[in-house]
Amino acid sequence: EILSDENVDLVFITTRHHLHAQMVVQALGAGKHVFVEKPLAINEKELTEVMEAHEQSPGSVVVGFNRRFAPLAQKVKPLLGNHPTPMNIVATMNAGFIPGDSWVHDLDIGGGRIIGEACHFIDLCSFFANSKVKSVCVSSMGKKPQLHTDNMSILLKYENGTNAVINYFANGSKAYSKERIELFSEERTIILDNWRKLKTFGFKSKDVSGKQDKGHYNQFKELLVQQKTGGSPIISFEEIINTTKASFAAIESLRSNGWIDID
Repeated sequence: EILSDENVDLVFITTRHHLHAQMVVQALGAGKHVFVEKPLAINEKELTEVMEAHEQSPGSVVVGFNRRFAPLAQKVKPLLGNHPTPMNIVATMNAGFIPGDSWVHDLDIGGGRIIGEACHFIDLCSFFANSKVKSVCVSSMGKKPQLHTDNMSILLKYENGTNAVINYFANGSKAYSKERIELFSEERTIILDNWRKLKTFGFKSKDVSGKQDKGHYNQFKELLVQQKTGGSPIISFEEIINTTKASFAAIESLRSNGWIDID
């Protein structure tokens, strides 16, 4: 009914992860623009189907990678410039424990926490690096980690030479910051602490602190403006595909115990 309604231009998809891709394909097939919560897809087959549907549709696709729209992230971006030199990024997600029988861990329903959640930080690192991931390697905790592990370090190599490490841990204290990003570039350092504090070293800018804001409001504000006025999507489809492929590569690296290149 929604997809056949000519008055509907934009469809929001916020279901469990295993339904995202098929609903995106259906919405694109109906000529709609789509906002879908992360992840876009939980496997290569689904991603290919989305890419084919996008190519044949007048509709656009945006994934809910809201962190890049957070006020503090928006303050960091101009400090780095539009064409930053290679940098080192350390992003830590103190994700917290989720019971093993949760649907989130089910690779066929939730895709696991790396595909389903760590993709947020892959996108954020790409936003700061202003580049695409070219290869991925994972090191996980334990002697025989499962593919749905949520205690791992994800190493990302970027086309422009940037290196990023995403530490996704579920075994930390709740008293510690849930999300923290450190950027090192040209003898300068930036620290984003839990979307509340921004501290810089080597810059003339002042430190910032305030209420936690992960960018949800700004994301939807920009999305609605773009839908009303036209113009480029608020996140390019190419970036979304690269982030999704990088999350898949993390799981493949866990299987193969080595670096995985992204085409």
